[in-house]
Amino acid sequence: MSFKLLSYIDIPDGLMVRRVSLYEGELTAIPPAHRTDILIVSAFPDDYIPTRTSLIGALERSGLSVGSLAQSKAHDLRSTCAFWISNPIVGPASHLNIERVACYEPSVRGEPPSLVGDLFRGFYPFLDDANEQTVMLPVLASGDQGWPKEAMLNSILQAATHWLARGLPIRELKIVERDNVQAQSLANEMEKFKKNWSVDAPKDQQKRAYDVFLSFSKHDAEAAKAVKTELKQQGKAESVFDYRMAINKGVSWQEEIDQAIANSKAVIALLSCSYFASPECREELMQARLRNKRSSTPILFPIYWSDRGEELALWLQAVNYSDCRERNVELLSDAVADLSLDSTRRS
Repeated sequence: MSFKLLSYIDIPDGLMVRRVSLYEGELTAIPPAHRTDILIVSAFPDDYIPTRTSLIGALERSGLSVGSLAQSKAHDLRSTCAFWISNPIVGPASHLNIERVACYEPSVRGEPPSLVGDLFRGFYPFLDDANEQTVMLPVLASGDQGWPKEAMLNSILQAATHWLARGLPIRELKIVERDNVQAQSLANEMEKFKKNWSVDAPKDQQKRAYDVFLSFSKHDAEAAKAVKTELKQQGKAESVFDYRMAINKGVSWQEEIDQAIANSKAVIALLSCSYFASPECREELMQARLRNKRSSTPILFPIYWSDRGEELALWLQAVNYSDCRERNVELLSDAVADLSLDSTRRS
């Protein structure tokens, strides 16, 4: 079966145009021209039984065992982002033109439609910043898990357009449906989405700009208050975005956050167990990371406030973070003093 392009959405991110596409095709017969860096499959938690009706079953019959890949996962993010990712695929299964598999197991944390955003948020550390990737997937959780394809497609489109518009390094996200009738129905749904869709990055250039966006968990509110006090006392920042005070009633909460991150000269993130447990905090951190990647000078300044019980991700270790564990207020004052926030005014 050849891959037939049915619909697509081009997504400008400020530097390049990315794409979300819908194809009619067979994911066990990916043509070499469509070789994918990551194929996303979905499963019940720890259940990789190759059933007759599932993609996992079809892959097994084609020589690729997701169950075997699960025995030696490269990274397991199911507790925070509802997926794990495999090591590179070698050997006989390499004929499938799949570099790696990511297995989406949303029932570990909740219902699939509401957790698709976690999947894209969690992908960032595993995508090569220098080489834009292609990612392929079926309409997730719509097979043996039984979620309606149209509902899942809309959840995927909402999450994908949100993150690709912010520079997530995916050149093309290819959604693939094998059934001809169902593929046409999904194409109609995608066209409806496309008509109502617009880049949801900040558009209002008159929105207030801040010196610092302060990203923190509500459990670290006292530390956030201390950072704000130090910033003002040391003359580091005149205006600080604090979501508790800055979000106006009657407006979109997410839109306000997006605009504030985009229009702030710097982002300070207070890292803690509570911070990493919060989907909202992780999303703010990823958006700041994308901005930091594009800036000629640093704009992201993490402060490690309380130990999370494991090492920080390598990309965070590479950022010039300040270590204030465990909740050391004196170190916090020194950390603020050491922040080179003036450089962000040129970014």
